[in-house]
Amino acid sequence: MNDNSNLKAGHNNNHKNTDSARNIQSVRKLFLSGGKYTAKEINTLCQTNDARKFISVLRNKENWNIVDCRMPDGCKLYWLLEKGGNS
Repeated sequence: MNDNSNLKAGHNNNHKNTDSARNIQSVRKLFLSGGKYTAKEINTLCQTNDARKFISVLRNKENWNIVDCRMPDGCKLYWLLEKGGNS
């Protein structure tokens, strides 16, 4: 008998976890490139819908110094603050 306890409605959680790991790696590379991005731009460039979640993970679990600034249109611009306090 197969244990399908980790399958829900035909979804494979391992596939989802692999996609999530790939996506956060893409977000890491994007920030390391030195650019400034909105969540919408990150989602588009990294082919994800979880930019703000990945930013939170990088900030809180991996201690990345990602800063943000609210733009006049209401969007936030995010970037990685380099060592030494330079932006």
